[in-house]
Amino acid sequence: MSRSGIHYPWISTLTALLIMIWLFLLARPDWIAPYVLPELLLRNDLLLTAAVIWLALVTFDLFRFFKSWEGYKLQLIQHEKQIAELFDSRRHLGTRVRTYSDHADKLKLFISDKLLEYIEYDEKFLHFKNIASEVRHNGVISYDRAQTALKKAAEICADRLAESEHGQQFEQAGESLLYLWDLLDIATTDNITLHVANRIYDSEEYYFQSMLNKTDAAQLPFEPTFSMISALKKALLPIIDNPAELNCNELAEFPFSYLDGRIQLLVTGDSDMLGNRNHMVLLLENLLNNALYYADQKSTKKSASRVTILLSRQQDQIVVEIYNRGPRIKDEDRSRIFQLGYSSRRIRDHHGKGLGLYFVNEICKGFEGSIDFENIENKENELSLRIELTNGEVKTHFIAMLESNGKALCQSTQSDIPPKSSQEWSFASPISSIEVSTKANAEPQVMTDLINKESFIHADNNETLFPRWILELINRKRSSKLIFKPVDVRGVRFQIQFPTALSRLENQEGFIDN
Repeated sequence: MSRSGIHYPWISTLTALLIMIWLFLLARPDWIAPYVLPELLLRNDLLLTAAVIWLALVTFDLFRFFKSWEGYKLQLIQHEKQIAELFDSRRHLGTRVRTYSDHADKLKLFISDKLLEYIEYDEKFLHFKNIASEVRHNGVISYDRAQTALKKAAEICADRLAESEHGQQFEQAGESLLYLWDLLDIATTDNITLHVANRIYDSEEYYFQSMLNKTDAAQLPFEPTFSMISALKKALLPIIDNPAELNCNELAEFPFSYLDGRIQLLVTGDSDMLGNRNHMVLLLENLLNNALYYADQKSTKKSASRVTILLSRQQDQIVVEIYNRGPRIKDEDRSRIFQLGYSSRRIRDHHGKGLGLYFVNEICKGFEGSIDFENIENKENELSLRIELTNGEVKTHFIAMLESNGKALCQSTQSDIPPKSSQEWSFASPISSIEVSTKANAEPQVMTDLINKESFIHADNNETLFPRWILELINRKRSSKLIFKPVDVRGVRFQIQFPTALSRLENQEGFIDN
């Protein structure tokens, strides 16, 4: 807006002054004697005309004044708005400055706290590393003495210990000492991955020699290979309920399965691997302990929730999958879950040590393998149950599997009953067969020869590690009852893959398999 000013009425004022001088000279002509006013200025009509002109000029000055006054008021209002905006801007800037100052203070505190944590962690890490080094250094003598004593005792009592329980204890004690030795090696090494990989490279050399030269394994400095099933068995023995039933070994017929209250194991294939078996045992122990920790939490533990392990061979890879119910891993934690010192455990302000998955990742890289995890969620699905009774009747029921607030529910699509945790049907005749078809899978699941079974439980076999539903059948002489239950499978599945020893041999350039 242009600047607006109030102009002084110069024209009307000067005109009024001239008219007043004119009238004064008319009244006192002797003041200008001997001069005489022109006759034109002595006319009365001309004086009247001058008065009219003066009034017109006064009117013009008044008009110009009021117009300038309006512009001045508008300019004043605009200036007042600009001043108000300026004060508001200053207040806003002051608020932002205080906010950013608070954020900066909080950021400084956060950085200082983290630095203190890292400094404290580094000090603890160095402290424990020094302790581990000292323990290993001083433990060499004790290890040699214990190992020598065990060997001599086994040689002296060889006849009495053969195939006896005490003989197995001697053997297990020797293996435990060797395992302890390998743990101390890993605890004191500067680079776990390189330490594990070096053992694999040494094993690879001896393995190739034994394969090419037909060398007896007893002549080698150490056994260059081990079976994954033996490492898994050694990791499972301390935590399963029935160790005697875990009789799978390198000669086991697959598929092999084991089941107790906490662990479910399924082995569909196995293979030899290069390296130190105890390194693999440490990896598996940490994964299993991590899975058992979350599976045993009160918030997620249920009667049918087990840690499920699947060991399989896929072409030239050996694959181990471990699934447990429990909280899922957040996406922002995906890149941090394997970092040293990071732990997601929170129990009454108690933090985990953040070592387990770090060891797993480092050892996995040493074996030139890969590790990944997947969050398992409940899924909605539609199923149809074709039930054949002994009296010849055929019943068909359609079920919708739903999810509500993370819970697995089911609902019969043939009724308006709200979703429930299970569906139950009663029949006036025993059930002879059941066929379950799902929308997600083309091939149905068929259960036959149910007439002579008083009770029968079938779990969804489309998911090996985590069945998403269970059928429970109760047959009586003249009636039967069928219960369908969706299973809450929310949890985490870890998957690790390693190359087999044979794949390393076949991938060597210039090697011809005869």
